[in-house]
Amino acid sequence: MIRFSNVSLIYPQSTKTVLEDLSCEIQEGEMVLVMGQTGSGKSSLLRLVNGLVPHHTGGILAGDISVDGISTREVRPSSLAHLVGIVGQNPLNGFVTDIVEE
Repeated sequence: MIRFSNVSLIYPQSTKTVLEDLSCEIQEGEMVLVMGQTGSGKSSLLRLVNGLVPHHTGGILAGDISVDGISTREVRPSSLAHLVGIVGQNPLNGFVTDIVEE
């Protein structure tokens, strides 16, 4: 299960709140569609789940995010890699093996 509890996010060098007071639960096996305009926080939401935000980006994060009962604040993103995988909107553009092969 993925749980967001009162999550708000502001990136460094910004005064704009990317996500504000988000709360929801996504159960195992449940499919969720995240859609919105450019800059609405879709990618930020996913980066919160895999721990890249705020571990690598910095910023101000309020609230709690947990994946399978593990707080994303308390572990490195690499520790979440066996639980979380993200496929972008253009999945064929994201394979490192293609770049290495070239």
